Amino acid sequence: MKKSKKDKAKAKASARDKAINADTELDESMEAEEVAEAAETGKKAKKKRRFPIWARVLCIIFAVILVLVGSAAIFISSKLSKIQKYDPEKVETVPPEEEFFVSDKYSEGVEVIKPDDVIWSDDVNTLSKEGIINILLIGQDTRQEGARGLSDSMMVLTIDKTSKELKVTSLMRDMYVQIPGYSDNKINAAYAFGGFELLKATIEKNFGITVDHFAEVDFFAFKKVVDIVGGVYIDLNGEEAYALKGKGHRTVEGRNRLDGDAALEYCRMRYVGHSDYERTERQRRTLDAIYSRLRETATIPVILDFIDEIFPLITTDMSNGEIVTMAMDLYGLNIANVDQFRLPVDGAFSEAYVNGMAVLLPDLEKNREYLWDIIYGE
Repeated sequence: MKKSKKDKAKAKASARDKAINADTELDESMEAEEVAEAAETGKKAKKKRRFPIWARVLCIIFAVILVLVGSAAIFISSKLSKIQKYDPEKVETVPPEEEFFVSDKYSEGVEVIKPDDVIWSDDVNTLSKEGIINILLIGQDTRQEGARGLSDSMMVLTIDKTSKELKVTSLMRDMYVQIPGYSDNKINAAYAFGGFELLKATIEKNFGITVDHFAEVDFFAFKKVVDIVGGVYIDLNGEEAYALKGKGHRTVEGRNRLDGDAALEYCRMRYVGHSDYERTERQRRTLDAIYSRLRETATIPVILDFIDEIFPLITTDMSNGEIVTMAMDLYGLNIANVDQFRLPVDGAFSEAYVNGMAVLLPDLEKNREYLWDIIYGE
């Protein structure tokens, strides 16, 4: 005979009541035993309360959350540990008596200047401002993986947490500057002579900005980044396409998809167009293209592949906590539009030939003012 819904409900209620009564009897039995024991020992009986079911459920939920958060923290920490941490004690430096000058082919019409004829403006105090972080991005020019060479690409990444802006200022590597403890030289020599610390000191001395942190990536990493995102789309002019074709790449004038090798050749072009001026522009254009491709292809597998391949090729002085904080700062910014600038600024430098080098001789006072206005609004 089938039971009606009403009978089934009564049966469930009866079973629930029996369970509650059983629990209550168990509690009363336990309390009675405790009272009896207390009477024998002369101690005051402690009344125990059962943990409510809702409280047990909450504890389980919180435990699961803690496990998930802990697992996420362990995962993030394991990935960030792939990044190489900068150790100034392990940096090999070039003694001042062994400094060198990389000679260039002389260009007719360029003024030849003796080093002693270069007069620098007075040093200034280094500026800093709350809410503004300057990170020096270094692309090093070395043909041997793991070695340190000249800083081929230098950019100051400025994170302005107050205005929610992100700015990138390229430092042209042929700028002739003062290098603390060494003779005046091209700015990229500072990195070869003393690593990040000397390059930081050089930038601060000449341009009066605070460099808070740095991140260095060699060109082996650059090629991998481009290949991981499936190449980058770049519009080439006739000269650029011809130069890349001469390196074995299938390129045409107009829009091209460049793989890692072709993109690296494109960024390194120096004798196509207006020398280092267009070269720094190509580097910024390629970074924009990489960012666009990352946004288009940012699936979980691509991101994990990116982390595993690229992080070991990055060196920084930032701790894991500082990296996470910076990532959160970047997340809150409008990074779809990055303001881009260049030093030396037009009209504030001259071309010269010094110590066998073709250099850009900056007017430090004008370039400082320009940079201060970009970064600090001074």
